[in-house]
Amino acid sequence: MKLNKNIHYKSENISKFFSTNRIEWEQFYESEKKILDRQTFWKDATVLDIGCACGGLGIVLKKRYGVIAYTGVDINKQAIELGGGLNSEAKLICGDFLEVNTKVLGRDTFDYVFTLSCIDWNIEFNSMLDAAWNLVREGGTLVATLRLTLRPSVIDIKKSYQYINYSDKLKGEIAAYVVLNANELIQSLMKFMPGKISAHGYFGKPAVTAVTAFHEICFTTVAITKQLNDKHVPTIFDLNLPGEIIASLEKFR
Repeated sequence: MKLNKNIHYKSENISKFFSTNRIEWEQFYESEKKILDRQTFWKDATVLDIGCACGGLGIVLKKRYGVIAYTGVDINKQAIELGGGLNSEAKLICGDFLEVNTKVLGRDTFDYVFTLSCIDWNIEFNSMLDAAWNLVREGGTLVATLRLTLRPSVIDIKKSYQYINYSDKLKGEIAAYVVLNANELIQSLMKFMPGKISAHGYFGKPAVTAVTAFHEICFTTVAITKQLNDKHVPTIFDLNLPGEIIASLEKFR
């Protein structure tokens, strides 16, 4: 059986950027902040952060919501090493998320699983989404940032990619720049039979370092809540998205 793997990024740009950025609430995107503030966090809530970089989300969750039980996974070794110095209470693991087992994570499931600017940067998008969902406990929530469009999805790194640097230069390692048809995304999420899908998003231009055919993208944060096994109710939709996107999803609402 083929073992899915992601690209092992070695760029120092990742650790340099995330050691000082996205470690404070004000540095998070508006869509992320809207979705985060809708969640019901508690002190002992267990959190897994896929693509954690230097673990900045763990710092923010602790400061703003009092969350302590934070585990982060990132494929970039330098980012994990720097992250340990920023948040000594965090459990940070270096490795490809698709190869990290629950024994290493220390738990089979988590109350919250986050993947912010991660799975939409990976060549194994679908495998990452499925694996992340499998680690959400019953009644728990998966929170992800995604790029949406009304046009056909593009997951192929040869057709849409982004250079990994934070100085607006078209050089260095590249990551997949995944853009998803909004309707197709909802269809793929519905296979999980979620209890609720919340989303907040807005149109904007692709990053300067992105090489893609898209000129406008709906940058979106979604929260997908897993139903309890003994409760199978229709999915609730709470979507704060542009009208064009909402119209394309009408049959699911």
